[in-house]
Amino acid sequence: MQRYDILVVGAGPAGSSAAREAAKAGCRVLMVEKKMRIGLPVQCAEYIARLLLAESRISSDSVIQGIDSMVTHLPDGGTAVTRSPGYMIDRAAFDRELAASAQDVGAEVLVNTRCVSRSDAGVLLKRGGEKIVVASRVIIGADGARSTVGEWMGSTNEDFITGLQYALPLKEPLENTEVYFRQELFGGYGWLFPKGGVANVGIGVKRRSVAGASESMQMMLDAFANQLESAGRVRNVPVSVTGGSIPVGGPLASVKGDMMLVGDAAGQTDAITGGGVPQAVICGRMAGKAAARAVLEDDTDILMDYEREWQGLYGRALRNALEKRHLLESRWGELESAIKKYWVAFEGHCDARTR
Repeated sequence: MQRYDILVVGAGPAGSSAAREAAKAGCRVLMVEKKMRIGLPVQCAEYIARLLLAESRISSDSVIQGIDSMVTHLPDGGTAVTRSPGYMIDRAAFDRELAASAQDVGAEVLVNTRCVSRSDAGVLLKRGGEKIVVASRVIIGADGARSTVGEWMGSTNEDFITGLQYALPLKEPLENTEVYFRQELFGGYGWLFPKGGVANVGIGVKRRSVAGASESMQMMLDAFANQLESAGRVRNVPVSVTGGSIPVGGPLASVKGDMMLVGDAAGQTDAITGGGVPQAVICGRMAGKAAARAVLEDDTDILMDYEREWQGLYGRALRNALEKRHLLESRWGELESAIKKYWVAFEGHCDARTR
């Protein structure tokens, strides 16, 4: 039996941010990651806002290029340009640097390690063929959209966008991110996000609309990539393929007993855009600090301070985004006008709830 103050499950931005804060406070922290290498495979379009780079205290080494604006392409061919200063990053390098920053202050990290079950004896981990039992006073679930810790808590995401993405060679340099709304991409959109000489080209679709059929997703992404190739934007020769689930059902209860959720596991994702990295980093810090206080003061009731803090910062915005998603989906048959009311590029997005 190995004993820790805090067990963090998942070494993405949320988990690493939480682990760093808890270890800084003097707690013995173990962070486990099921992947063989932190950050890989990448399941992200890899754009972050300019302010987040400074906020995350990460070096510019993971930055690939700057972004000026976001271009929204409407179904009728019209466009809207929105100032969106930020960066395209190497997300795997970004994640690894965050994890290293947690290790630098004392957190232990195990990769290729799955969180299997929990009992009175502790938490059972599997690392390859090895079984490890650990005891901890607090467990932080930062294990993504389909969280194991969330299942233990009875607090799980139920509504998802399914994403599939190619990395494709760009025909010409591009300094903007691009979003494409299409009738067939129900509840989601297509995107073209440049990364130097290549671009992340992907689609997100409401899960029930493709009945879980990977073939349908593949066909839709191929059709979208072919359209971009015909328009002279990319060459449809995939360098890599990635995919994943994005929770869009709104925020969840994030504390139960000695367990906490953060990031995608807590539904801290914008239900309209699907963006979640800023919330993951900032809420991860909140979770780590609250967990450390709970351990040091021997009072797990303190964990609820985390719930109150992140709900105070993000709760209203996330609930509003969820309401806009419901309205957008209900009016998908009138996609043009619905986008102008509920998508972030348009003024109507700000007061859509009152219309």
